[in-house]
Amino acid sequence: MEELLIITTIVASSVAHAAFAPNLYHPKVSIVNKIVDVNASCDLKHFNITILMEQPFKGLLFAKDFSHECHATETNNSFSLHLPTSGCGIRLSSKTNDEHESVYYMATLVVQQDRYLQQATDLEYTVKCLLQENLMSVKSKPMMDAVKKLMGQKKTTRTGRMKNLAEKSKESTTSFENENDLIEALSATKAWMEIIPEEDNDHPGILQVGEPALLIIKSTLPVGIGWKIIDCVAHDGLGDSSQKLLDQHGCPLDELLLPEPLMGPPKSIALMRHQELISKFAAFKFPDRDRLHLSCGLQLCRGSCETVDCKSSLANESEMRLARELSQDGDGEILDRFEVFNSVEVIAPSIELEEFRNDNNRNNVDGGRPTY
Repeated sequence: MEELLIITTIVASSVAHAAFAPNLYHPKVSIVNKIVDVNASCDLKHFNITILMEQPFKGLLFAKDFSHECHATETNNSFSLHLPTSGCGIRLSSKTNDEHESVYYMATLVVQQDRYLQQATDLEYTVKCLLQENLMSVKSKPMMDAVKKLMGQKKTTRTGRMKNLAEKSKESTTSFENENDLIEALSATKAWMEIIPEEDNDHPGILQVGEPALLIIKSTLPVGIGWKIIDCVAHDGLGDSSQKLLDQHGCPLDELLLPEPLMGPPKSIALMRHQELISKFAAFKFPDRDRLHLSCGLQLCRGSCETVDCKSSLANESEMRLARELSQDGDGEILDRFEVFNSVEVIAPSIELEEFRNDNNRNNVDGGRPTY
């Protein structure tokens, strides 16, 4: 801990010499308290971190950009953080090895050596936590019941109704032969969101305002289950500031912020189907926060979800409800909904520099008084 040296200046020359400490020009080297051990555990909603410091710590430990809201509780030289994965700057990323995709959470922590002051000796650490596959699975009873019903129907002779369903879902021969197939399929279901730069770089977790970025929703679901994204919101990680991006139909409210997402072609994996939805947008941020959080509702449907022409003014809720009621085979029926979310650091160096220049210009005109 860097010592704070307070010096009292005395006018008398004979005393002034003695008032200065003999080592004023050779200050004591600061002792930086370091992290010696980190343990982390996580599930879909929580990221728990326990940190052991080298010596008793009198500073602050918090999630970067959230010093007041997401800080640690201390016990001598041991600290614990309990962070919600939907806020506090928690970021989700994936990595593919040998066709296997691993998903993990990341948190950037700040070790502030002094409780009240930021110093050059403050440290930043990134903590990662691998999300176990069984924790990633989509747990939805309505979806399970729908797949069970589909499995039972495919065991019987196909009727015209089932042929129609097969045509709509574009699945011809795949079926769940027994209960084990069903259990295996449901355990492999998963869906998550990623926010990455459009162009690969060495810092995929950092964007600049205006930089082209991709919002990607990835899903692996059983055949016969469709999905769509609705009610997307951008927020600051705390809920103090927010901006709605997609409405209840999945249509953009402002295409300059987030254009309509496009669904990619499905990729069949045994009894499952992997699919990705992508929207390209220009990175933006809230003025008082360098972390942008995005959250969307993922709607599960029997067969395929209702499609809406976002550019047509004729599409409305009553028409969609009537279409669902007239559907004879239940295709398009909404089964369930859950949230997918992620965050990314967004910086604005050019904007901040321009604000600094403007402030200086204002201060140099009429002694800092505004001009009209």
